[in-house]
Amino acid sequence: MTAPQGRAGTCSLLLGVGAVAMFGCPWLPSAVSWWIRLFPVYLIVPVGICAVVSGVGALRDMQGEEGVARNRARAGIVLGSVAIVVPVTVVTWACWVLSDTYG
Repeated sequence: MTAPQGRAGTCSLLLGVGAVAMFGCPWLPSAVSWWIRLFPVYLIVPVGICAVVSGVGALRDMQGEEGVARNRARAGIVLGSVAIVVPVTVVTWACWVLSDTYG
C-alpha cells in the first residue's frame, strides 16, 4: 500500500525537521520548565534515525513511479542524518578532549 502521490515522504520530512528543531530546546527561556528544555535532547538521535528509515522506505516505495516528487523524502533523510551526525560528533570530540585532559 502506497501513500497518496502528494504525501509521499512527508513523515520523513516532519521527523527530520523535528529532530533538528530539538537542537534549540536547551536555549529556550528559563521560564520554560527544565524537562521541556532538556528532555528533547535525548530524543534527537532516535527521531533522526526514524527520519532516515522513513525517508528510505518512502523512496523505495516511490521507485519506478514517474512524475513523483522525491524531494520531501530526500530532505527528511538529509535532516535526519544531520540530527544523527552532529550529536555523535560532539560526543566523540568531548570524549577525545576529556581523555587528553585527564588521561
